[in-house]
Amino acid sequence: MGAFIAKLLLPTISSLVFIPAASVAAKRGFHMEAVVYFFTMFFTAIYHACDGPGLSILCFMKYEILEYFSVYGTAISMWVTLLALGDFDEPKRSSLTMFGVLTSAVRIYQDRLGYGIYSGPIGTAVFMITVKWLQKMKEKKGLYPDKSVYTQQVGPGFCFGALALMLRFYFEEWDYAYVHSFYHVSLAVSFILLLPN
Repeated sequence: MGAFIAKLLLPTISSLVFIPAASVAAKRGFHMEAVVYFFTMFFTAIYHACDGPGLSILCFMKYEILEYFSVYGTAISMWVTLLALGDFDEPKRSSLTMFGVLTSAVRIYQDRLGYGIYSGPIGTAVFMITVKWLQKMKEKKGLYPDKSVYTQQVGPGFCFGALALMLRFYFEEWDYAYVHSFYHVSLAVSFILLLPN
C-alpha cells in the first residue's frame, strides 16, 4: 500500500524541484525566470496531484487546462533559460521572450504531447545563441564565452536537458512515476546549470 501511495505522490512531490531552480534564478538576478519556474512548479504539481485519487480536491481547474499549463510552463522555462544563457540585450531579449511565449502557446494548443513543443524552442534558441557567440568569437578572435562556461555550465546543462527529454519521450512507459519524477529533477538541474552565474 505504501509503495502504491508513493508512486501516486512521487510525480507531484518531484515537481517541487523547480523551487530550488526558482530560488537560484532569483539569487542570480533572473527574476522573470524565477517566476516562470515557479509557474511551472505550481501547475505541474497540481496537474500530477489531479492524476491520482484522493487529491482531486486540489483540482481547481479542468484537467486539460492543468495539463496545458504544465506543458506550457515547461516549454517556456526552457525558452527563458536559453535566452538567459544567450545574454541578449534589451529590447531584443524582451522581443524574443514574447516571441517564444506566443508561439509556444499556439504550438502547445495544437499538440501537447509531440516533440515539436520542445524541439522548436530549443532549436531556435540554440541557433540564436550559436550565431551570437560565433559573432563574439569573430570580434574577440578567441573563445567566447570562457572555456569554464562550456565545461561547467553549457556542457553539463545540455547533458541534463538531453537526459530529461530522453526520459520524457522514450522511457516514461517503463515506470511512469519514477521516470517522470527523474525527468523533473533532470530538467530543474539543467535550468540551474544553464543560468549564467
